[in-house]
Amino acid sequence: MAETSEDAGIKKTSPAGSQDHIGALPDALLQQILSSLPSRDAVRTCVLATRWRTLWKSVPSLRISTAGERYGNAHELNKFVNHLLLLRDRTPLLECEINSHDSYNDADEAFRYIELWLRYAVSCQARVLRVDVSQDTRLCLSDVPLLSECLMRLELSFVEVEGHFLDFSSCPALKVLKLKHCAIKAERILSPSLSKLIIYDAIFCSNGRTRISAPSLVTLQLDEFAGYTPLLEPMQALVRAFLRFEENCDDYCANDNYFGDCGSESCDGCSYSKFYDKDDCVLLKGLSGTMNLELISQSDLFIGRMDFKWRVMFIQLKTLLLSDWCVAADFSGLIYFVQHSPILERLTLQLECYEEECTIKKEDSYNPRSRFLVSQHLKVVEINCRQEDETIHHIVKILGTHGVPPECINIKSNFRGLERK
Repeated sequence: MAETSEDAGIKKTSPAGSQDHIGALPDALLQQILSSLPSRDAVRTCVLATRWRTLWKSVPSLRISTAGERYGNAHELNKFVNHLLLLRDRTPLLECEINSHDSYNDADEAFRYIELWLRYAVSCQARVLRVDVSQDTRLCLSDVPLLSECLMRLELSFVEVEGHFLDFSSCPALKVLKLKHCAIKAERILSPSLSKLIIYDAIFCSNGRTRISAPSLVTLQLDEFAGYTPLLEPMQALVRAFLRFEENCDDYCANDNYFGDCGSESCDGCSYSKFYDKDDCVLLKGLSGTMNLELISQSDLFIGRMDFKWRVMFIQLKTLLLSDWCVAADFSGLIYFVQHSPILERLTLQLECYEEECTIKKEDSYNPRSRFLVSQHLKVVEINCRQEDETIHHIVKILGTHGVPPECINIKSNFRGLERK
């Protein structure tokens, strides 16, 4: 009789590695794993085993991307996504990410269904929405506002928004809004709940200044935009604000007036300001409640100085960073903020490219007879500059004659430029 494995005392075991350890995980954990994959890869798992056949239908994320995918053309991509949305369960979405980088040279077809997909995600209670088309032309979204009780974060890149799309009064859970490389044609960005707003490399092109109404905002970043500066409505919860104005900002005077009131009808910047801003404070009232402020601008832009007439106080401001614009026109920016910031603790001046002939118009601009009160809390003044020249000496003299002792002023020369955020 042939010897059996039992007779030989040998116990049969499964070959090493033959067990499906991943497949043994509960459905909820498998769906969480699948949710981190591009949606096309998540669908492909249906061929692994019977249990995997329908798991992809209830994955709580959509990740649509052309990066690394080979759909052949934009039509095939659209065909896949439309079938995906038709066949998946109506499971609530935690996240929807649409990255359409045009490798098919067919923007019309690539854009055809993107807004439909976005609004599908909203209807599935998506908490996070990201749309990045990265095309030579921007995706134009309709002016119909989003309606969502669940949306908490919205990120848009390379899109054009107009009308009421940026009215988020029907999105009570929205906390974060990021707009990068966008064209903004809306009259207002409105959100009672928003706590963080980032606008980078955008174009403001509405009739009149776009108004930003976000009373619950805690963090504001407005960086390197084109067009006219948006008007900031009061933000009493604001803790940190970073604003950078560069050459594409239209708030400048063709006649070198530093306060935007040259009176010439041929000056587009001053004429625009006179027409739209006669009853409005554009920046400073909106920023007045912040604790930390970085205000970076070229010297020839008047957008900061034009609001001085409103005499806005910064009663909570503790740390302040100013750039070259603050030393132009008799150090008016520097003097204004030190005068109107009663609890200021730290002042940083980053002076990169000012022109000395633009800083001092009259020798008595820093005369002790016109002294003002400096915050008693101001303990640190840091001046970053290319070299210690006459302008730097005037700054030290201004601060010194008004109560800031030399030991509190730290001058760092060989400054090479502002750090990019």
